[in-house]
Amino acid sequence: MAMAMVSEELARPLNVLDSLFGRHMEQVANAGGKLPEAEFGERNHFQKILGLDNEEGLARIPCLNDVPAAESVPPFTLVRYRCLVQDTFEPEFYTAVLQEVDSQSGATRLRTSKYRECIDATPGAVLRELDGHEGLSQRGVCYCVPLPGETAWARAAAAEWTAAGGGASFLLPTASSATKPKRRRDDDVDMAPEAETAHKPRTDVLPAAGGYAGGSPANAVANVITGNVSCAPCGQGSLVSAEDFGLNFPIPGEERRGTGSSTACIVKLYDSDAEALRLCDAVELIGILCVNPEIADLPDAATGRMEDALRDARQPSTSLVPRLHVLAHRKLPFHHPLLPYTPDFLSEARLASAFQKQLSAPNIMVAARSAAIMQLAKEMGGDTVAAEYLLMLLVSRSFQKHGDKLLGSWSLNVAGWPSALKSRSLGDAVGELVPRVAHLEVSNNTLNTHKWKPRKDFVANRLVAGQLQLAAGTLVMIDECKMSEGELNAEGVKNFLAIQEVVVDNKLPCDFMSYDVKVPLEVSCVLLSERKSIVKGVDVLTPLRPTQTATPDSPSDGSALSAARWLIALVTRLPRPVRIPDDVMQQFGENFAEARQEFQTSADLAHTWMALARARCLTFGEEELSIQRWRELMELERTRLVRCREDSYSLQ
Repeated sequence: MAMAMVSEELARPLNVLDSLFGRHMEQVANAGGKLPEAEFGERNHFQKILGLDNEEGLARIPCLNDVPAAESVPPFTLVRYRCLVQDTFEPEFYTAVLQEVDSQSGATRLRTSKYRECIDATPGAVLRELDGHEGLSQRGVCYCVPLPGETAWARAAAAEWTAAGGGASFLLPTASSATKPKRRRDDDVDMAPEAETAHKPRTDVLPAAGGYAGGSPANAVANVITGNVSCAPCGQGSLVSAEDFGLNFPIPGEERRGTGSSTACIVKLYDSDAEALRLCDAVELIGILCVNPEIADLPDAATGRMEDALRDARQPSTSLVPRLHVLAHRKLPFHHPLLPYTPDFLSEARLASAFQKQLSAPNIMVAARSAAIMQLAKEMGGDTVAAEYLLMLLVSRSFQKHGDKLLGSWSLNVAGWPSALKSRSLGDAVGELVPRVAHLEVSNNTLNTHKWKPRKDFVANRLVAGQLQLAAGTLVMIDECKMSEGELNAEGVKNFLAIQEVVVDNKLPCDFMSYDVKVPLEVSCVLLSERKSIVKGVDVLTPLRPTQTATPDSPSDGSALSAARWLIALVTRLPRPVRIPDDVMQQFGENFAEARQEFQTSADLAHTWMALARARCLTFGEEELSIQRWRELMELERTRLVRCREDSYSLQ
């Protein structure tokens, strides 16, 4: 593969697209046709030249998540973007094909405006729309944000992978458009006369209502409701711009301007990919980064009308929210930066090579596991039993669905959490092992006032993010220690029920005013509480027994901690059940009958034991449940059940 050709695809993708479209039009003309097809071979071309089906090829593409700020990436270049689909909009009509007319000779040719917000005419020519609706097309639109809760080491590992693949070398400005200084949002208003900018038409044609509607299963209903909303004139302090509305991140503290991890994008998808993305999908997008400050759609303060006041919230400036026109995408159902591989690419040979490189040293598996337990127990008052359960939770993942129940996944309640221990410190310790952690504090005040579940704003016509809107594979730490007696308002009750649904049913309720749309959400939940959690139906209750109020800092073994991260990445990559020999199954039946009689447990304990047994094996990197591992688990379970009986916790 010639580096010059790769550089052209990366640095000037729009030029490449124009060339491909021109060649396609020649073929259409030779065949006697007039209008081009929707696709003109562009995706196959980029797939072949850049090797988009190959992880090493993807690493050559700069990643928007890895740069200090979006402004450091030259606009109109090809980038990757790792993100969560925070909102899906209704399809957008746009002018896909225009006619360019030479002002002197009158010669005409067709131009495409795919994969961009606006298009420039060739000097000495003007652009015109085709007769009727022949040039119109449709594309899908989503609002995407970086994966919520991503830890610093995970972002650094992803950036290192891109740098090793050569992606960072293409961040230098190479296109002429990239050499122009970018204007801040304050400079977005184009002061040039209208006649001077007429040659650069917008390619999008907004719906008649002037806004977007959620692209969820409730799309049609949402559109009808939106059309019937009657709004009063805007008053003092009402929403007037996208900047006032915010970037709409699920975790508000991550809305930090000036860092690469806080770049939100409006994503536009074409042809067969137009409806490929769903709400809360974790995806990696490969597309053209478009920043066009001159097309900012700012409200008209002179009119004072609601539609003018909200226009900018629906169409924020590209300086605030860049547009990403997607050429290719792939879904990341359980993304881990240490194994950024698609299942097809990660062959047994590559997996064996990665395993040999990271985990083949003598006793490294045992050292990795011990390092993880020490990392967790240090922030749990030295309680290694509770640390064992938390480590098992970190490697658990659903491998199959039986009815409405996910097999392999479970929730954990650590009860008896003392005030001397800091839950956020435990969250930081967990964040050293897994790539995404969300620490959520539950109290009367936060339930009554914070945004927990996404809510459809029918006035601004967008889905307002809630802090439970997370990517699959996130560890959710729910801290109930500040919960006290007191009344919850109606919103607080709804938020509590949303937490209950995420923890117990693995579903995220999205509030569409008169009904909830429930989105499947595979996250791991650990609840910290002074007594038993207020959330009913948590799978495993583990009372804490701190041996000390604080553990002195000790130097951590960096290689063992790195190996623990690799171990967790490997065992959660492709979930599958463990093999259970007949003798272990017989022992399981005997132990379960004894536990039911001694501790008066519910029948659901059988499902919990199977999930725990699988997790126990995975923490040792094993795929078969041996009698030794089962006996180890039974020792842990007996300790846990005795603690529950001592603290008078019901196990029914």
